[in-house]
Amino acid sequence: MSTIALKGPYWTTTRQHRKALWVVIALAVPAAAALVTSRLWADGTVEALRAAGCAVGSTDRACFQAEREYWDGLWTARHLVEYTALGMLVLPGLVGAFVAGPMLARELESGTYKLAWTQSVSPARWLAAKLAVPAALVVVLVPLLSLLFSWAWRTGPANDYPTYWYDPNVYASHGVVPLAHALLGLGLGTAVGLLVRRTVVAMGVAALVTGLALAALAWARPGLWPVETLTGRELSLRVSDAWVLENGMVTASGERIGWDACHTYAGESLACMTGRGGVADYADFHPSSHFWPLQLVETGVCLAVTALALLAAFRLLRTRHG
Repeated sequence: MSTIALKGPYWTTTRQHRKALWVVIALAVPAAAALVTSRLWADGTVEALRAAGCAVGSTDRACFQAEREYWDGLWTARHLVEYTALGMLVLPGLVGAFVAGPMLARELESGTYKLAWTQSVSPARWLAAKLAVPAALVVVLVPLLSLLFSWAWRTGPANDYPTYWYDPNVYASHGVVPLAHALLGLGLGTAVGLLVRRTVVAMGVAALVTGLALAALAWARPGLWPVETLTGRELSLRVSDAWVLENGMVTASGERIGWDACHTYAGESLACMTGRGGVADYADFHPSSHFWPLQLVETGVCLAVTALALLAAFRLLRTRHG
């Protein structure tokens, strides 16, 4: 990583951790390659089926093998997207662990930070440099991976083997939330690193705290934007591609009865519900149009928590070291 344009503690930080920073970049390359491969693989599978003169759902026995290879190819392409999504899901924890451990706690534990502070570098400027370098890498790489994921997911095999926009791993892999989650990991990792001051312990605690924060966000996500409600018949056709949070039937008096109230065979569930007074279906849901409102609200929450974590980190540094 070039350090020509960097000066002072920023140059020192980049040079000191250049191997780890290169590793981060190297890990991003396979993720990008997997997404591109998934998209090209899906296209190639479609072209192979078309070249064989077959179509999906063909009853021609000669197309059996070609169609089987088509579905197998799309399944493989989908798995590549899913594996990348899992990587994006754990990325904030990795960012937090890296910042908390190797970048901060190790220097505080070994005492090497004292050398920097004797070179006319204040503690606050030292910490700012430690944050600026990984933050710049995150701001550059994560949006690129997010855009690439969105392209591969929306135009690739997702339509044939459905994955939905509200699936936790898909939701956290495109839009603006991936960057917000990564910055949250950076902020929490900074606070943990200064507080714990032990490299291995700080890495574990940072990963744990970041994971808990992301789990809390996933739990609160349905309530970040007002849900819509529909009442009537055949709602499944009217809420397609929607994130259904609750559904069931309503009685003549307006009381709600969830489908989980009738644990029975599918063919008997309706009779069970109507027997309890159900007269119409209802569904509380987020339509696909709520994707961006949910993303923006969650991003705002992440940035607010990140700002608080960084504020606490700088105050802790000033309290301990003046």
